[in-house]
Amino acid sequence: MKEFTLQKYRDLGAILSDSFMYVRIHYKSLGKGLLLFVFPFYLVSGLLVGNAYTSIFTAAFSNPESMENMMLGGDLWLGILLLGLASGSLFTITLKHVQLARHTEDIEAMDLLEDFGRNFLTLVGLYFLVIFAVGFSFLLLIIPGIYVGIKLFVSPAAAILEDRNPFDAIARSWELVEGHWWFTFAVYLVMYFITTFMTYVLIIPFTMVITFMSASGLDTTGEGLGSIMGVFYGILIILASLFSVLLLIAMSLHYFNLVERKEGVGLREEIEQLA
Repeated sequence: MKEFTLQKYRDLGAILSDSFMYVRIHYKSLGKGLLLFVFPFYLVSGLLVGNAYTSIFTAAFSNPESMENMMLGGDLWLGILLLGLASGSLFTITLKHVQLARHTEDIEAMDLLEDFGRNFLTLVGLYFLVIFAVGFSFLLLIIPGIYVGIKLFVSPAAAILEDRNPFDAIARSWELVEGHWWFTFAVYLVMYFITTFMTYVLIIPFTMVITFMSASGLDTTGEGLGSIMGVFYGILIILASLFSVLLLIAMSLHYFNLVERKEGVGLREEIEQLA
């Protein structure tokens, strides 16, 4: 297996290519962890949200007038709650995997649960702080909101990889991105477009099928079409969320890149090993 070094200097192209390489190298251990500890939340959430949207779409196609008095059901709210838990678990498991991969390639699924509760709560607290900071900045003007969001981009990696609390993680991210804002913005933007494109690869064929069914009159009651759209929406939630793993890995690699540029940790470790 080709040696994969996390702590090293990378340009934008290397961050993007190494993100996919990381997945290729660790797909078994990372995939198993996501399958056991994250996918069940997404599956149940997708089923609940999909079922809720099935009712909404069916009503919209069959009796549009009924939409005015339609109430959102408990399935949708429970599904949204589980979706939040799934996203938090996805962040926690993925970043824990990166933390372990710094020292070993032999990662077991149960290793990913080490400090899971503490890491999960740290990321949840960090999420609300970042949302507040970015949201407040957007109230001032759009550009300050974008600026603050990029400055805090690597804060989740700093929180888990350096075992920092949410406030220290924000300060650490702000410090690391200083002088590298445009570079960080490029990493986020490119990976965002890549993961979004992967999602739209699924949406476009589905949209074509729905358009064909509607135009051909294969579904005259709207119930079948509504069911199909509801099921697909649930599946789409699962896959689109899992695609974000690539963005998390790219964020982590950029964190290591910034640390190396600012502090030369990897180079110093290599010199110490040679001494």
